[in-house]
Amino acid sequence: MSFGAKLRALREEQGLYQKDLAEKLELTQKTISNYENNERFPDQKTLHKIADLFNVSLDYLLDRTTIRNPLEIVAAHRSDDPMTELPESARKSVLSFIKLVKEELGIDD
Repeated sequence: MSFGAKLRALREEQGLYQKDLAEKLELTQKTISNYENNERFPDQKTLHKIADLFNVSLDYLLDRTTIRNPLEIVAAHRSDDPMTELPESARKSVLSFIKLVKEELGIDD
């Protein structure tokens, strides 16, 4: 997926118009349009702002990974599992909470 398509998808997920995103990033609506149409590419500072605003990694923005959040990357590389120390009822509660959050964010398993 191109950077522009990724940016548009993230913006639309948040229910933002180009004008809204432009205000948050201190840019013009035309600049956002140019980014989304792959006519321009943001500088490093703007890329960081976009990643922070949408809580995604730069690698996700640049389509180098499907993992949206850097914390998910850390969790994916853990060799220990803190869940094993929890009683069964607590594990079920944690898994239910994770499922709820994923549903709210529209993340598929």
